[in-house]
Amino acid sequence: MNRLCAVGLMGILFNIGGQAAFAQKSDVLATTIAPYEVAVGYHQTTNLIFPYSVKSVDLGSNAVLAQKAKGVENILQLKAGAEQFVPTNISVVTADGKFYSFVLNYEENPLNLNISFAGNRPVKLSGGQPNARELEQEAWNVAAKRSFMYLQKDAQALRLRLNGVFYSENNLWMKFDINNQSQVDFQPAYIRFFLRDKKRMKRTALNETEVFPLYMSELSTISGRSTSVWAAGFKPFTVPKHQRLVTQVSDESGGRMIVLPIKSRFFLKAHRLR
Repeated sequence: MNRLCAVGLMGILFNIGGQAAFAQKSDVLATTIAPYEVAVGYHQTTNLIFPYSVKSVDLGSNAVLAQKAKGVENILQLKAGAEQFVPTNISVVTADGKFYSFVLNYEENPLNLNISFAGNRPVKLSGGQPNARELEQEAWNVAAKRSFMYLQKDAQALRLRLNGVFYSENNLWMKFDINNQSQVDFQPAYIRFFLRDKKRMKRTALNETEVFPLYMSELSTISGRSTSVWAAGFKPFTVPKHQRLVTQVSDESGGRMIVLPIKSRFFLKAHRLR
């Protein structure tokens, strides 16, 4: 009798424990993430283009080779390391916190070599050099804008003038013109930009930091009694109140040189480039 009671009690406890375990599991709602099917070839490269930088990549097999495109953070390139490999998978996490899962199958000639996850939005490469075509288009836009600044400097029969400062979505632009006031042609050999302290303190070295443009319109020979307009684009930066952005234009010998200091307040008057 006692034995039967013990067995019955164990059965009840087992039943209660099983129900508790089931209840605990049912509290967690699991969602299955369907993977994307991607074909990968041995002689072609498949490009996965994401809207944000790739932060993590995990390959299920070394039969597939994966790498970020050179100098670019949001394009993952895939290629088969062996022909006819067994289907495998890859997991990708991007900078916006999204998780992507893929099943990779071998295909001799993949039909889709470039797959974008940016929807209908234009794809912008991240982490690489700015798009040269976009920079050139913005430079043309800047050069065509009406002048609204007239900061200028005269030297060596040259007049260097800042006509405007503009901000685009990603860049800072400055529009200049150079007027050659003599009959002698002027051929610029270099144009430099650097931040310089407003005042040189005693017993301290002159503090200069060169600023390199992302894009600058080509400046050819400026004929006598003529003017040339050009634009320079930079990654956005600020000019501290105690410094000036110095623009220096010179010919090869340095015989004709002109320097234009630009105060920080001019950058606060920048217009939006539309």
